[in-house]
Amino acid sequence: MESEHRNGYSNPHWKAAGFSSYEKDVDGPGSFRLPARALNIIWGNDPRFWQWTKLTDEDKRFVRFEEGALLLQVNWIEVTGKLELPSLKLGSTGKYKIYYMVKFRADAFGWHSVPVKFKVRHNREETQNRLLLESYREKHDVWHEIPGGEFSVAGNNGGTVEFGMYEVESDWWKGSMVLGGIKVLPAN
Repeated sequence: MESEHRNGYSNPHWKAAGFSSYEKDVDGPGSFRLPARALNIIWGNDPRFWQWTKLTDEDKRFVRFEEGALLLQVNWIEVTGKLELPSLKLGSTGKYKIYYMVKFRADAFGWHSVPVKFKVRHNREETQNRLLLESYREKHDVWHEIPGGEFSVAGNNGGTVEFGMYEVESDWWKGSMVLGGIKVLPAN
Protein backbone atom coordinates (compact mmCIF):
# COMPACT_ATOMS: atom_id res chain seq x y z
CA MET A 1 0.00 0.00 0.00
CA GLU A 2 2.79 2.41 0.89
CA SER A 3 4.25 2.04 -2.61
CA GLU A 4 0.99 3.26 -4.10
CA HIS A 5 1.51 6.60 -2.36
CA ARG A 6 5.14 6.94 -3.43
CA ASN A 7 4.46 6.07 -7.06
CA GLY A 8 2.14 9.02 -7.48
CA TYR A 9 -0.46 7.97 -10.01
CA SER A 10 -0.79 4.24 -9.32
CA ASN A 11 -3.98 5.06 -7.39
CA PRO A 12 -5.68 8.47 -7.65
CA HIS A 13 -7.19 8.14 -4.17
CA TRP A 14 -5.33 8.71 -0.91
CA LYS A 15 -5.75 5.74 1.41
CA ALA A 16 -4.87 6.23 5.05
CA ALA A 17 -3.40 2.75 5.54
CA GLY A 18 -0.28 2.93 7.64
CA PHE A 19 -1.06 6.35 9.06
CA SER A 20 -2.35 5.76 12.56
CA SER A 21 -0.68 8.62 14.41
CA TYR A 22 -2.80 10.85 16.56
CA GLU A 23 -2.40 13.46 19.26
CA LYS A 24 -4.15 12.52 22.51
CA ASP A 25 -5.48 14.86 25.24
CA VAL A 26 -4.36 17.99 23.36
CA ASP A 27 -7.72 19.65 24.01
CA GLY A 28 -8.36 18.11 27.43
CA PRO A 29 -8.90 14.62 28.84
CA GLY A 30 -10.50 12.19 26.39
CA SER A 31 -9.78 14.37 23.34
CA PHE A 32 -7.61 13.54 20.37
CA ARG A 33 -6.72 14.73 16.87
CA LEU A 34 -5.99 12.87 13.64
CA PRO A 35 -3.93 14.46 10.83
CA ALA A 36 -5.27 14.72 7.29
CA ARG A 37 -2.92 11.91 6.21
CA ALA A 38 -4.83 9.58 8.54
CA LEU A 39 -7.98 10.09 6.43
CA ASN A 40 -9.07 8.57 3.11
CA ILE A 41 -9.45 11.26 0.44
CA ILE A 42 -11.03 10.50 -2.93
CA TRP A 43 -8.76 12.03 -5.63
CA GLY A 44 -6.31 12.82 -2.79
CA ASN A 45 -3.37 11.18 -4.54
CA ASP A 46 -3.85 13.14 -7.76
CA PRO A 47 -2.00 16.49 -7.64
CA ARG A 48 -4.46 18.04 -10.09
CA PHE A 49 -7.06 17.97 -7.32
CA TRP A 50 -5.36 17.74 -3.92
CA GLN A 51 -1.83 18.47 -2.73
CA TRP A 52 -0.05 17.97 0.58
CA THR A 53 1.05 21.32 1.94
CA LYS A 54 3.41 22.25 4.76
CA LEU A 55 1.60 24.32 7.38
CA THR A 56 2.96 27.58 8.74
CA ASP A 57 4.00 27.83 12.39
CA GLU A 58 0.77 29.73 13.08
CA ASP A 59 -1.29 27.00 11.38
CA LYS A 60 0.57 24.29 13.34
CA ARG A 61 -0.36 25.97 16.62
CA PHE A 62 -4.03 25.44 15.77
CA VAL A 63 -3.93 22.11 13.91
CA ARG A 64 -0.96 20.53 15.79
CA PHE A 65 0.32 18.78 12.65
CA GLU A 66 3.08 19.60 10.16
CA GLU A 67 1.00 19.41 7.00
CA GLY A 68 -2.51 19.52 5.63
CA ALA A 69 -4.33 18.50 2.49
CA LEU A 70 -4.92 21.42 0.12
CA LEU A 71 -7.99 21.00 -2.07
CA LEU A 72 -7.23 22.67 -5.40
CA GLN A 73 -10.49 21.72 -7.12
CA VAL A 74 -12.92 18.82 -7.27
CA ASN A 75 -16.58 18.28 -7.94
CA TRP A 76 -16.67 15.12 -5.80
CA ILE A 77 -15.61 15.53 -2.17
CA GLU A 78 -15.32 12.38 -0.14
CA VAL A 79 -13.12 12.36 2.96
CA THR A 80 -13.58 9.42 5.31
CA GLY A 81 -11.94 7.86 8.32
CA LYS A 82 -12.19 5.23 11.02
CA LEU A 83 -11.57 5.31 14.73
CA GLU A 84 -10.74 2.01 16.41
CA LEU A 85 -12.07 2.81 19.87
CA PRO A 86 -10.17 0.13 21.85
CA SER A 87 -6.82 1.45 20.60
CA LEU A 88 -7.73 5.03 21.59
CA LYS A 89 -8.32 4.10 25.25
CA LEU A 90 -10.81 6.90 25.76
CA GLY A 91 -11.36 5.94 29.40
CA SER A 92 -14.66 7.77 29.58
CA THR A 93 -18.20 6.84 28.64
CA GLY A 94 -20.50 9.37 27.07
CA LYS A 95 -20.86 11.32 23.85
CA TYR A 96 -18.02 12.52 21.67
CA LYS A 97 -18.13 15.10 18.87
CA ILE A 98 -16.09 15.08 15.67
CA TYR A 99 -14.87 18.35 14.17
CA TYR A 100 -13.10 18.89 10.83
CA MET A 101 -10.26 21.41 11.08
CA VAL A 102 -10.61 23.42 7.87
CA LYS A 103 -9.33 26.70 6.49
CA PHE A 104 -10.62 28.36 3.33
CA ARG A 105 -8.26 30.49 1.28
CA ALA A 106 -9.27 33.91 -0.01
CA ASP A 107 -9.91 32.48 -3.49
CA ALA A 108 -12.11 29.57 -2.25
CA PHE A 109 -15.00 28.81 -4.57
CA GLY A 110 -18.04 26.58 -5.00
CA TRP A 111 -19.16 26.37 -1.35
CA HIS A 112 -22.26 28.57 -1.73
CA SER A 113 -24.75 26.30 -3.44
CA VAL A 114 -24.83 22.75 -2.11
CA PRO A 115 -24.56 21.58 1.49
CA VAL A 116 -21.85 19.15 2.52
CA LYS A 117 -23.06 15.96 4.16
CA PHE A 118 -21.39 14.71 7.34
CA LYS A 119 -21.94 11.11 8.47
CA VAL A 120 -21.00 9.14 11.56
CA ARG A 121 -21.64 5.41 12.01
CA HIS A 122 -21.08 3.45 15.22
CA ASN A 123 -22.62 0.14 16.30
CA ARG A 124 -24.93 0.00 13.29
CA GLU A 125 -26.34 3.46 14.05
CA GLU A 126 -25.75 6.18 11.48
CA THR A 127 -26.36 9.87 11.86
CA GLN A 128 -25.97 12.51 9.21
CA ASN A 129 -26.37 16.21 8.87
CA ARG A 130 -25.94 18.68 6.05
CA LEU A 131 -24.22 22.00 6.34
CA LEU A 132 -23.70 24.79 3.83
CA LEU A 133 -20.07 25.88 4.25
CA GLU A 134 -20.41 29.33 2.66
CA SER A 135 -20.47 31.14 6.02
CA TYR A 136 -17.14 29.48 6.88
CA ARG A 137 -15.71 30.32 3.45
CA GLU A 138 -16.56 33.98 3.96
CA LYS A 139 -14.15 33.99 6.92
CA HIS A 140 -11.12 32.99 4.88
CA ASP A 141 -7.62 32.33 6.13
CA VAL A 142 -9.01 31.39 9.54
CA TRP A 143 -9.13 27.84 10.92
CA HIS A 144 -12.64 26.56 11.55
CA GLU A 145 -13.89 23.58 13.54
CA ILE A 146 -16.75 22.32 11.40
CA PRO A 147 -19.08 19.94 13.27
CA GLY A 148 -19.03 16.50 11.70
CA GLY A 149 -21.34 14.57 14.01
CA GLU A 150 -21.18 12.64 17.25
CA PHE A 151 -21.07 9.13 18.68
CA SER A 152 -21.58 7.52 22.09
CA VAL A 153 -19.33 5.21 24.06
CA ALA A 154 -20.80 3.14 26.89
CA GLY A 155 -18.79 1.01 29.32
CA ASN A 156 -16.50 -1.43 27.52
CA ASN A 157 -18.33 -0.69 24.29
CA GLY A 158 -15.52 -0.61 21.76
CA GLY A 159 -15.92 -1.08 18.09
CA THR A 160 -15.23 1.15 15.17
CA VAL A 161 -16.52 4.63 14.44
CA GLU A 162 -16.69 5.49 10.74
CA PHE A 163 -17.09 9.09 9.70
CA GLY A 164 -17.11 11.11 6.51
CA MET A 165 -17.52 14.43 4.77
CA TYR A 166 -19.25 14.24 1.38
CA GLU A 167 -20.49 16.41 -1.45
CA VAL A 168 -21.13 14.01 -4.31
CA GLU A 169 -24.60 15.02 -5.48
CA SER A 170 -23.89 18.14 -7.52
CA ASP A 171 -21.66 19.05 -10.44
CA TRP A 172 -20.38 22.17 -8.68
CA TRP A 173 -16.62 22.47 -8.56
CA LYS A 174 -15.21 23.45 -5.18
CA GLY A 175 -11.73 24.40 -4.19
CA SER A 176 -9.11 26.30 -2.25
CA MET A 177 -9.69 24.67 1.14
CA VAL A 178 -7.05 23.27 3.50
CA LEU A 179 -7.97 20.23 5.60
CA GLY A 180 -5.76 19.98 8.67
CA GLY A 181 -7.40 16.85 10.10
CA ILE A 182 -10.09 16.11 12.64
CA LYS A 183 -10.44 16.58 16.36
CA VAL A 184 -12.65 14.57 18.68
CA LEU A 185 -13.86 16.05 21.95
CA PRO A 186 -16.04 14.77 24.78
CA ALA A 187 -19.48 16.39 24.39
CA ASN A 188 -19.80 17.35 28.10
